[in-house]
Amino acid sequence: MRRLVPFFLALGLAWAQYDLVVYGGTPQGVTAAVAAAEEGLRVLLLEPSDRLGGVLTQGWLATWDLARDKEGLLQGGLFRKLYQRLGGEASFDVADAEGALRAMAEGAGVEVRLQEPLLEAEVEEGRLLALKTPSGRLEAPLFLDASDTAELAYRAGAAFTLGREDTGLDRRQMAATLVFRLEGVPWGAVFLALNFEGQVRRTGAGAWGRSGWGFAELVRGYAPSDPARFHLRGLNLARQRDGSLLVNALLLFGVDGTDPLSVEEARARAAREAERVVEYLKAKDPLIFGTARLSGTAFALYLRETRHLQALYRLRAEEVLLGKTFPDAVALGGYPLDGQAYFPGETPYLLGTPAPYGVPFRSLVPKGLKNLLMVSQAAGFDSVAAFSARVVPLQMALGEAAGVAAALLRRSPWTGLQPTPLPDFAAFAESPGAIRKLQERLLARGARLSPAEKPPASEEGKRGYKEAIALLRRGLFAGPYHLEGRLGLGSPILLGDFLANLEHYYRARGLENPLRVVLKARELYGNALHHPLERALLNHLLRALGEPPLPGPQGPISRGEAAVLLFRLLP
Repeated sequence: MRRLVPFFLALGLAWAQYDLVVYGGTPQGVTAAVAAAEEGLRVLLLEPSDRLGGVLTQGWLATWDLARDKEGLLQGGLFRKLYQRLGGEASFDVADAEGALRAMAEGAGVEVRLQEPLLEAEVEEGRLLALKTPSGRLEAPLFLDASDTAELAYRAGAAFTLGREDTGLDRRQMAATLVFRLEGVPWGAVFLALNFEGQVRRTGAGAWGRSGWGFAELVRGYAPSDPARFHLRGLNLARQRDGSLLVNALLLFGVDGTDPLSVEEARARAAREAERVVEYLKAKDPLIFGTARLSGTAFALYLRETRHLQALYRLRAEEVLLGKTFPDAVALGGYPLDGQAYFPGETPYLLGTPAPYGVPFRSLVPKGLKNLLMVSQAAGFDSVAAFSARVVPLQMALGEAAGVAAALLRRSPWTGLQPTPLPDFAAFAESPGAIRKLQERLLARGARLSPAEKPPASEEGKRGYKEAIALLRRGLFAGPYHLEGRLGLGSPILLGDFLANLEHYYRARGLENPLRVVLKARELYGNALHHPLERALLNHLLRALGEPPLPGPQGPISRGEAAVLLFRLLP
């Protein structure tokens, strides 16, 4: 009788109401559902909240994390259509984004059900059979998890690492953010102040179009109600159509994004903290913020990190930075390896700007599950690789690729696979013919799968290469933005980058005495953080840490030499 189960299962799936069920009305969930529907599938899109758009419309993340090369945006297809529809600028109006995403789904014929949280996932022999939601039991031959926390894949039994567990440092998750809305702030004054700050005082601040970033000196004096939970960083501003400003600046620490109770408790506390932030801004700079009014906080936290899938392939940090391509690449990434802090007051993580890299289809396929794809920042990326791969434009491109793959798999004779009544994404991923068909369809839809130029020449064989790769995978080999597609082993290491690596390690390990030395050095040599690290200063620092000095001629320390030293200091 057991041998008949697959037959009856296949017979039932052949007559299923839907070809594909997508869980998560995130930006990538919408593009996956729309692409699959445009390719001819009957698609159901389930969203546990009361609106589409995920981090864009619930978290009010109203500024794109864009990446370009000489040919323009690295992501085409459905993302580029949405980007242009929302104005073709770095920032956009969140209400417009929600309307545009809904119109995309409706135009493609996607059935959308809101307020449908996942209650249960039924799995048998590595196959997801059905989902249970408040409206009932839903069967389909194919499923796609587009939730930011990988809730469906987790409940279906997929394996994950949590936070940065894979680095061996700890299991912490990057800081979350609560975006809040200000009314009554004169945008003209903001625009002038930020550009003066950036262009005259050379602080890196600026404003353009609807976007503004800066005021780091202004917020430096803010004392949070709970320093262990909150930190106010420089303000990232997105001007809305009604003249209000969405402010991305309030960091929350210790939030477990996989625990809804932890998330909601943190959001409620952060909403109260936002009131204190606004009062502080009004008092410290009455010329710009004196008339500001807090008119709301985002419906949900912006969660940068939760789980990381054990996929058929896990994308690594060096593959991102050095611009690796893959034969099964289905999207291009290139956003900087830019990670948020894990501790209050910690120096942010910046590991350089990648050469455009490919994301393999295998990174979307969970090990041990046959008919489920995972598309979100929780997909098959190592935690440091996710510093870049987590951003919305890339995730939307991956969503489109996943939707097209589902359509091809549902019609398996067109992929070069043997027809089967029970479709298998792992078999699809291993079929060169299937991947080739997928890539052809994506290119026809306007996607980009190859960069304009080859990545820089390999530095393999240079001093410190192996050590630098090992450090990079742990987030412990900082590099400036201009270091594109390279480890820069022959270039001098900057003092600030060297100190950042030590700081990140000592904080993670709870080593208070050496951390105090590093923080004091940042304070004493604050004006030299962007200068090359000289051997004399390095040896002074090493002696203060109780380490032997580094022999050699005086002068700047190369990044390769620093990698060898750091590999020894940060076991």
